[in-house]
Formats: sequence, C-alpha cells, structure tokens
Amino acid sequence: MQPEILVPSRISSLSLPEGALFPTFEYRPNMWRPLPSLVSQTMPVELIHKILVEAWSTMQGSGEWEKRSDLFRKVSLISRKWANVMTDVALHTIVIGTERDFEFYQRIILREFGVDPESKDHERVHLSAHEYFKSSNLYITLTEWTTMGTEFSFKCDYARIPHYIPSALYIEVSVNELPTNDVISHPFLPLFLCLSQYTNVSDLRLRWTYTHINRYTIPPQCSVRGVTYLRLVEFPRCNCQNFRHLVPGSHRLDCFSYRLPTLFPDLRHLHLETPYILKNLKILPGLTLLTLEAPPVHYLPSLGYFSSLMSWNVVSAVKSGLMRRTDGDALRKKIVVNGGLKKPLGWRKALAACQARGVELELRHVYKSPDVVPTLSATKSKV
Repeated sequence: MQPEILVPSRISSLSLPEGALFPTFEYRPNMWRPLPSLVSQTMPVELIHKILVEAWSTMQGSGEWEKRSDLFRKVSLISRKWANVMTDVALHTIVIGTERDFEFYQRIILREFGVDPESKDHERVHLSAHEYFKSSNLYITLTEWTTMGTEFSFKCDYARIPHYIPSALYIEVSVNELPTNDVISHPFLPLFLCLSQYTNVSDLRLRWTYTHINRYTIPPQCSVRGVTYLRLVEFPRCNCQNFRHLVPGSHRLDCFSYRLPTLFPDLRHLHLETPYILKNLKILPGLTLLTLEAPPVHYLPSLGYFSSLMSWNVVSAVKSGLMRRTDGDALRKKIVVNGGLKKPLGWRKALAACQARGVELELRHVYKSPDVVPTLSATKSKV
C-alpha cells in the first residue's frame, strides 16, 4: 500500500523572502533533486494536479488572497514537477479580485509567455496565450472600492483583465455589496466592458452576494456577444415601482434589473437560481429555454417540505408574454422547473397558463426533501 503524503505538513516550514510572490529559480547542479520523503515514492502528476485544483478552488474569494499566495509559494518550492503543476492550476483556474491578483498574474504571464501585460508596447498578452487560456475558468470578484467625497470607484480597473487573460472557457463573476450612492449610476460599466471582449465565452454566471434592491442603471451602449447560457444568483431587485411618474408595471429605460438580459443578444438559455418576479425581466425573442430552481425549502406540518412557484409569479409573466413564440411555426419555448419530489405549490395554475399560451412547462425532480423536521421557530421562518 502506497504511504499517504500530506502536502500541508511537508510545505508548512518553507518560506520566501519578504515581498516575493513566488520563487525565482536559479539553476544549480542537483537543484531539482526530490525531497528525501519523495525519492522512493513519487506522486503521479494527475494526483498532484487534482489535489492542487481542489485546494486552489476553495480560495476563490477576494479575502483568500493570502492563502492563495501562500499555497502557490510553498508548493512551488517542493520540486520542479510541483511548481509546473501549480502554475498550470493557477493559469487554468484564474482568480482576480484585487490589485494584488493583477500583480500576481502579471509576473506569472511575464515568466510563462515572455510578455508583460502592463507594457505599453503590447496591448495584451502574446497571441499564443489565446489557445492556452481557451480551456481556463475565470473567476472575477468585484470587491475593492474607494470613496472620494460623495462618489466611489473601484480600486481595480476590471476592464484590464482581457489584457492578462485574452480568452476563457467559462466566466463567473461575484458582485460584492457596493456602497449606496446616487451619484455613480454605472458602477458595473468596467465589468461589462471586460465581458464584452470575451466573444468566445458562451457560459457565464453572475452572482450577487446581497439581496437588497438595486439602485444602479444599465451600462449604456454595452453588448456582450457570444454568451448563450447565463446563470444568475440573487438577481438585484427592481425598484421602478418607487418612481411615481411611471405607469404601474412599466420600467425606466435604464432599469438595470429589468434590462440586464438584453445585454446578451445571443442568449438562448437563462438560468435563475433564486426567486424573482419574472414579469420584471425583459427577455429578447432569441431566448428559448428558461430554467428556474425551486428546491423544497418551505415547510408546513400538513405538507412537510415542499417547493413553490409563488415567488416567481409564473402565471402573470406568461400572460404578459414571457416565452411567447414570435413565429407560429417555430418550436415551443420551454420553462424548466428544478423542484423536489412533489409538484411545487402553484404548479397547476402555472401549467394551465403555459398550455393556454403555447409555452412548454417541464418539472424535473432533482432535489430530495430534508430529513430533519424543523423546530417550531424554524417553521415560522420558512413559511
């Protein structure tokens, strides 16, 4: 039986000079001799890669910068093999949220591709990097911001990211809570300027980490081509009902929440993880599939755990034209509900509304009901 090698205990005593992001190797005879504990038993590259991917993937938050940096430094000191694998992991699971992340990837890209992405002589990294990064996952966190009087701005220019990472397979964006401000109305403009340059990316996820009402407006004249699948988590709530000059049920021309899907003209599949009033979404005619997550998180003693469509208001949205066919000969558009083992509350009315308007409604039983019966106080909070 092969003995287990615990990586953290092997690398815990390693260190680098203060200020170094990762080791700069200088050739010396026998420099790459494996550590004594690894001479007799060398771990397969595939296993090393799997371990490091798991570790690196748990450190995607902007507050995890020190852990990512520490892991990269210490693993890179073990051997040439571990250093190469660690670099490959960092370049295929890319995490950018702070200015320190830009500095980190600037040094790696300069070392691996021979081009400084911040150099004025080069608009972006070498063309050879395009193919390399096409299999990479890019994780962006909108996080660090600074205030100036009554205004605020991000410390990082996120529109610079394509100069470092020219292509990607998948992009996920986490939006941390921004300060309340009525002066800066387009804080997301740098993000969408960044995303608009990834025309080869078809899979995008936007995740808000807060649930309060959105106060910002849609970035003007911005379009993100190529995205066919968009997954949204904690979609910002529309607040147009607070404007008295608007006709009830209408939206401002720059309402961010209502018009966000229109920034993706090639969108075919919209996936919503958290409940949202569907009639408050402007859907382009090209959308053919809408997926709603409805896990059994509600509880009543008489029903047990159950799913619900009430928070989506599917009936009202379909009656307002959601997923309606623009061509009578075209295939029916579909709404997929990922629910529990039972039909969700409001299913019959939603099904009748969809059938009356030529929209296909499908229920998929993907969630199991929790085994634990909640206490009385928890029950009140869930209903």
